[in-house]
Amino acid sequence: MAETPPEYGSVPPVDRVRQEVDRWLEVVRSTGERAMETLGLTPNNRPNTPPVDVIELPEEVVVQIDLPGVAAEAVELSLVGNMLTLSVNRVRQEFPGEARVHLRERFIGRYQRSIPLPASVNDDTIRAETRDGLLTVTMKKSTPSPGRSIPVATGGSSSR
Repeated sequence: MAETPPEYGSVPPVDRVRQEVDRWLEVVRSTGERAMETLGLTPNNRPNTPPVDVIELPEEVVVQIDLPGVAAEAVELSLVGNMLTLSVNRVRQEFPGEARVHLRERFIGRYQRSIPLPASVNDDTIRAETRDGLLTVTMKKSTPSPGRSIPVATGGSSSR
């Protein structure tokens, strides 16, 4: 019988598959980007989406997004179903006319990212706060309805 790798411990099988797929996608993404950069095929103005962490706690879901240099007013958040969508408009800092730019790597402009949430959340309880370049969105999980019995009535006589 095969042993469970130590990095998985007592993680449920579905979460192990998710972790493995995420790890492979990250390998493909980073390897592909390095290959494109080596060949000089990386566009200068490609939109860089910010890194995101999604943490599920027993009573809430917390999403943390790195947004250094972005004012709270430049951030738009929306929630549709279990999909949190972030839109950011990063503006270029203006310098006096005699300033010479020697290097410009930071993305300027609008970008959008949709983040799937691991659980249903109560959209009345969403809090979003930015501090030190980190946007933290906290959402209380919605409690599923316990279900109920639905009585079925007998229809009246029909005259056809």
